[in-house]
Amino acid sequence: MSQLGFEPILGSYLAVALLALVLLLLLGVTPQFGSLTPRRKLTLIGLRLLIVLLAVLALLRPNWITTIREPRSSVLLLLLDASRSMQLPADRGSQTRWESQAAALAASRNELARLAGKTEIRAFAYDYHLHELAVSGGQITLPLDPVGDQTDIGTSLYDALRGEAGKRLLAAVLVGDGVQTAFEPKVETQEAARKLRDDFAAPLFTVTFGLSGDAAQARDVAIDRLDEQFTVFVKNEIVIRGLVRVRGYVKKELPVELVLTDEKNQAQTIGRRTIQADEDNKQVEVEFAYTPQTPGHYRLTMRAEKQPGERVIKNNELDAYLTVLEGGLRVLYVDGEARYERKFLRWALDASPDIELDDQVVPRRSAGQWPIDLGPDFAGGKYDAFILGDLDKAALGDDNVKKLADAVNKGKGLLMIGGRASFGRGHYFKTPIDDALPIVIDRIEGAEFGEAALAQFFLNEPQKLVPTGPHPITRLTDADNAAAWSKLPPLAWANKFFGVKQTPGTRVLLKSPQDQPLLVSGEYGKGRTLAFAGESTYLWRMHDFKKEHNRFWRQVILWLVQRDDTSRDEVWVRLDQRRFNPGSKVNVEAGARTATGEEIGDARLETFLVHPGGRREPFTLAKSDQHFRGQLQPTAPGDYAIEMTAYEGDKKLGTAKAEFLVFDRDVELSNPAADPDLMASLAAWTKQEGGRAVAAEELPKLLAELADKPPEYEVRQKRWRLAGTSGDAWLMFALMTVALTAEWFLRKRWGLV
Repeated sequence: MSQLGFEPILGSYLAVALLALVLLLLLGVTPQFGSLTPRRKLTLIGLRLLIVLLAVLALLRPNWITTIREPRSSVLLLLLDASRSMQLPADRGSQTRWESQAAALAASRNELARLAGKTEIRAFAYDYHLHELAVSGGQITLPLDPVGDQTDIGTSLYDALRGEAGKRLLAAVLVGDGVQTAFEPKVETQEAARKLRDDFAAPLFTVTFGLSGDAAQARDVAIDRLDEQFTVFVKNEIVIRGLVRVRGYVKKELPVELVLTDEKNQAQTIGRRTIQADEDNKQVEVEFAYTPQTPGHYRLTMRAEKQPGERVIKNNELDAYLTVLEGGLRVLYVDGEARYERKFLRWALDASPDIELDDQVVPRRSAGQWPIDLGPDFAGGKYDAFILGDLDKAALGDDNVKKLADAVNKGKGLLMIGGRASFGRGHYFKTPIDDALPIVIDRIEGAEFGEAALAQFFLNEPQKLVPTGPHPITRLTDADNAAAWSKLPPLAWANKFFGVKQTPGTRVLLKSPQDQPLLVSGEYGKGRTLAFAGESTYLWRMHDFKKEHNRFWRQVILWLVQRDDTSRDEVWVRLDQRRFNPGSKVNVEAGARTATGEEIGDARLETFLVHPGGRREPFTLAKSDQHFRGQLQPTAPGDYAIEMTAYEGDKKLGTAKAEFLVFDRDVELSNPAADPDLMASLAAWTKQEGGRAVAAEELPKLLAELADKPPEYEVRQKRWRLAGTSGDAWLMFALMTVALTAEWFLRKRWGLV
C-alpha cells in the first residue's frame, strides 16, 4: 500500500499558497515582448510558468510512502533428554522412556513437517552437555541410545537459548523425565527459565516421561545415610548407625550387613541385622556395634540385600571410613563445679588426638543425692587416668573412693587439683585417696571453721610457678625452661599443703618463690599420682600462652599413665569430607606437629595421590600459615588415597595417609522416579506467555497449535521525499537551472536583453 503526502515548509499550506500566489501575480505583469511572434511569447510565458511550478513543488515538499508487510521469521527450540535415566521404564509396561519419547516424536511428524515450512526448527539432545540434532522436513535424527551419565537441565536450556539471542522465539519444548542429576550444574534450572521469560517473552512447554514419586519407587531399598568417617581407639567399642529407606516392602524382613575391609583389601562381615518397615517410604535406623582389635585404616560398607522386583540396586550400599588409633587414652574428670579450669583443660586435651576426656560435674546443690554411683567408671577399666576437682569425698562415698584407689594401685593415674573442697578440705583424711596422694593431709583441715579462719588452708595471693628441676611434666621447652615458666601468668591462688610425704617416688615438681609446694608427684602401687594446688592455669591461655597450656596438660596425662615420652611427632592429612561425586573438588590440608601439639612450620612434605589400581602420582601442597593445602578434582570412580611423608631437614618425622572415595553410584539410574513437578515449575515461569506442562500424548496437538498459529508480520515503511536525498536535490536544482537558463538564453537571442 502506497500514498502521496506533503510536508510544506514552515508546516503550513497557507504559507505555500501565499508564496505561490505572489509568483503567479508576477506572471500577470505584462512583459515587454516587443515584436515577438505569438509563438515565441507563449514559449517564454511557459518557461516562466514552469519555474513557478517547480518553486511551488519545492515549497510543498511532496513524499511517497510505501507500507511493506513481511512475515517475521521465528525459531522453535526442541530439547530431548538423552541421559541414561531414559533407559528406565516410562510406565508400568515394558516401554522405556527413550522409546516413549521417540514414539511421541514419530506421532508428531506431520505437525513438525508443517512447522518446518513456517519456522526454523532447532532440535537438541541434552545430558550434561547440549548436542545439536539434524532436522529435515520435520524429521529429527535421534541418537541410537541415551548414554549421558548426568543430566543438567538448566545449563542445557540456557545454552540453547544463548544461541538464539536476537531472534524471535516461537516456543521452547523441553522433553524428558525432569530429573536433574548434575553434580555441579553451571546454571540452575530456574535461572534458565527466567532467561526464556525475560529475554525472549516466549512460552516453555514441558513434556515428562516416566512415573513420578512413589509410583516409580514402589519397590526399592536404599541406604539413605551413613556417616563418612568414624574414629575410635583400639579395643574401644564404636556404634555405627545408618538409615535405610524402604519402599514397597512393608512388613517384610530385610537383611542388612556391615562389611569391614582392611588395607590389604580383605573383607569380613562384622554384623548382620534384619530390619522391617511398618509403613511405606519410611526410613529405618539400623545399628551395629564393633570393637576393633588392631589399629589402622579400614573401609566400612553398609549393604542391603537385593529384593525381588527391585529394579535399582546401585543405592543398596554406602561406604564409609574407619580410623582405629593406637594407644588411645581415656581420662575421667569429676568436678564439684563447672569451673573455668575444667573448660580450658578440656580444650587443651582436645588438641591431642590420642587423648579422650570425659567430664562430669557433681554440684553441691545435689548433695541430697550423694553419693553418686561411679563404681563402673572407677573399677571397670574404661579409663586410664582420673582427675578430681573441687569435689567433697561425700559426693563419691566410701565405696567409690575405695574403687578409685584400687584402680590407681593397679596402674591407673590420679590427679587432684586445687579447690575449696579438695584435699583435706574435701574430707579425704584417712581415706584410700589420702593414702594414694603424695601430700600429707591433717585432720584439722577437714574441721569446721569460720570464714576468716579458712585462710590458713589457702595461699590467697597470686602464685608464680617455679620448676624444681628437669621433669617430663614441667618441660615446656628444650631451651631455657626456667625462663619459659617465668613468663607464665601466676596462679590466682592455691591450696596450702600441710606437708609432702617422704616416700619413694615422691617429688616436688613446681613450687612458689616462697618454696611452697604447688605440684607434687608420687607413686601408689603400680600407679602414679599428682597433687596440684592450683586451679587457674586457664589464665595462661587467656594471656596467649596456649602452646604452653596444651603442652603442660598433655604431659601431665602422659606422665600419669606412664607414657611420658613426649618426643613422638605427629604427621597428619585431613580432608573436609571422605565421599565425593566424580569431578568434585577435594580440599586437602596437611601438616606436622610435635606430640604436644606444636606445629612444625619448616616441615617438608612429600605427597602422592594413589589412584584406583595403585598408580602413584606426585601431588604438591602449598604452604599456608603453619599448614599445607591443596586441591584435587578426580573424575574416575573408585578408591583413592593421599600418602604423605614429612621431613624436618634430613630427619623423617613420620607418615600419614587419608583415603577417600569417588562414587561409583550411577546417579542416572539410582533414582527411578521422574520429576514432573520440576518440569511443571519450569513451564510456570512462562505462564503469562502461554507456557504449561503437557502430557506426552498431547505433544502432537501442541505442535499442531503452534503450526496453526497465525504468522506475525513485520511492518515497515519505504519513504521517498522530494529532495530528500542528494540525488533528488541535485535533480531539482538542475531543472530550475535549465528552466532559468533557457528563458534567459531565448530572451537574449530574440533581442530582449
